[in-house]
Amino acid sequence: MKYFLYVLSFVAIIFHASAQQFRRELDSLSQLMEGQSASDTATVDLRNHYTKQALFANPSDTTLLDFAEKTLEISRKMGYGRGTMLAYERMALIYQYSFSNPYKAQEFYHKALSLMEGDEQLRPYGWSIYGGIGTLYYEQEEYGKALDFFKLVLKHDKSLELTATANMANIYGSLNQLDSAIYYYNKALSLEQVRNNPTYKANLYSNLSLIYGQDGQVDSALVSAEKSMALIEDYGIEFVRPTAYANASMAYLGNNDYEMAEKYAKLSLELSDAQGNLFLQKSAWGTLADVYAAKGDFSDALEAYKKFSVLKDSLNGQNRRVEINRKQLEFDFEKERTVTKAEIERQTTLKRATLLGGGGLLLASVFGFMLYKRRRDAVEQKKEAEFRAMVSDTELKALRAQMNPHFIFNSLNSIGDYILNNDTGTAMEYLTKFAKLMRMVLENSEFKEIPLEEDLKFLELYLQVESKRQPGRFSYKIRVEEGLDVQNILVPPLLLQPFIENSIWHGFAQKSEQGHISIGIAKQGDMLLCTVDDDGMGRQAEDVGPATKKSFGVAITESRLEILNTQKNTKGRLNILDKGREKGTRVEVSLPLETIF
Repeated sequence: MKYFLYVLSFVAIIFHASAQQFRRELDSLSQLMEGQSASDTATVDLRNHYTKQALFANPSDTTLLDFAEKTLEISRKMGYGRGTMLAYERMALIYQYSFSNPYKAQEFYHKALSLMEGDEQLRPYGWSIYGGIGTLYYEQEEYGKALDFFKLVLKHDKSLELTATANMANIYGSLNQLDSAIYYYNKALSLEQVRNNPTYKANLYSNLSLIYGQDGQVDSALVSAEKSMALIEDYGIEFVRPTAYANASMAYLGNNDYEMAEKYAKLSLELSDAQGNLFLQKSAWGTLADVYAAKGDFSDALEAYKKFSVLKDSLNGQNRRVEINRKQLEFDFEKERTVTKAEIERQTTLKRATLLGGGGLLLASVFGFMLYKRRRDAVEQKKEAEFRAMVSDTELKALRAQMNPHFIFNSLNSIGDYILNNDTGTAMEYLTKFAKLMRMVLENSEFKEIPLEEDLKFLELYLQVESKRQPGRFSYKIRVEEGLDVQNILVPPLLLQPFIENSIWHGFAQKSEQGHISIGIAKQGDMLLCTVDDDGMGRQAEDVGPATKKSFGVAITESRLEILNTQKNTKGRLNILDKGREKGTRVEVSLPLETIF
């Protein structure tokens, strides 16, 4: 299963070496604030600094919200731009880390960003805001958008080089680009500000252990995890402890040390539950599901997997992404409308100065209003179109994530039957394959395109599970044209699965002898031809099973091809050929040939 997690603690955060230093600095800041006037810029700066330090000394301290709101009120009354911008950012951090509320965090990040982009003097102080927004997108697994924000941070503010470098490593790890992730983690570890900072090191070693584990370097993964935990114990770095425990449990799991893996997964679960950190809870339950399955505790493994799935759905719900993207589009629209309005006002002023008489002034005003209205309407139409495209993309992800509930239900029943019959070996084998299949569905459904190699692995595993559950019903063969670089070719995930399912459950439903499914992948000009060919009863003879289910899979595929053709200006198509009664069906899906490099 292996549910990987990457630490998100480098954005806009200034760590210190230990919890004791945190407390000493907080005490010092408190004393300084007591000696300051309640309404000067120095006090606002101290309050903003205190808020950030207190937040990361104790992320569960929700009382900081009142303190931050008071700071914002003081700064706005004074008209202190930098203090107001940083107060908005502190509010966003509190909602992000203390309340796990990405919507409110996004709202306050954008308020801070509006001040920054409206005043050139504030720009040097505000690039950490882009990092905070990048973190929000990372947490929602919108990796492309997150990467864009961190590249901006790296380009414009070298003081945040560690922030950008570490989070880019996180993203490349999430995208399974392991070489790039290892490179950026080691680059971050080599930075000057990391060498004498145990908190930075603990974070980076913890994340690096995950990448080594994912890359199969299990010994290096365990060494990095233990370095991280040693730093945490030596320096009392409480903020990093829950995540480091979760990551260490995966390293122990990779080394088959199930007792230690279970111990640290439960410790992480206990700490993250106290903090209300759903992201960490999801990781811990996923690891426990793997541990229990490896130990043969299938009942506990199933319960842990169910809890993991619920948290996965909660964190990655499409509505969360739609809402966050909606807020981003609203912000972009307001920003562009403000720029447009300013430009129109400038043009109107110039014309007003050159035109003579009331008639000329009236004409300029009318022209300016018409120009503004046309520009405003064009911007609104553009943003509306972009929003519709975003919603379509999100709905497409939701469609991709669906798998036949009957398949899941029947698979779980089969596992239960094996356990009741004391056939633990078969139960464990079946559960392992089923869990891996579910993991691949959950992971692949988050991406528009995945390497062909990954999709073929999914089809192979799906066919293994179905043939295990229905022995003797069918045989299968997957043929890939010689010379195709399956690691470099990109395809939409789970595109052929509905048709393979139709072959098994409809094509062979009335067939007395064993059926056969042939799956082919071949290059055809600048297109990729994917085929599913069975020797079943043929569509004309399929008078059993819900026809709506079969047409639902076809409709999804046609919709996905239509969106793909619109977005990439291609001519992908779906053809379903009846070979004749009792001779079978052939499905052809033609896709544009897309490559990673």
